[in-house]
Amino acid sequence: MARRLTDLMRVFHERGTRWTDQIRFLVETPLFADSQLTSLVQVADVCAYAARRFCEKGEAELFNLIFPRFHQAGTRLVGVRHYTGRRQCTCQICLRH
Repeated sequence: MARRLTDLMRVFHERGTRWTDQIRFLVETPLFADSQLTSLVQVADVCAYAARRFCEKGEAELFNLIFPRFHQAGTRLVGVRHYTGRRQCTCQICLRH
């Protein structure tokens, strides 16, 4: 897995993304850190927790605070996905994807 992620980051460094010109302050390499030592990792942990609880348990209180911040392309939500296999889903993530 580490080799695959390294290869993906190499491609990212060479080609960038379709948002390369629009995003100026992007950490270019993923860094793994203890969330107790890094406040922004704690923020990411809370967002991941909120999204997971919403997708798995339908808990929307925290999720509704972060949902408007996910990236959209026009009216299509592209900043988060809810994988349900073949099961039909009508949550706000799936409806806006």
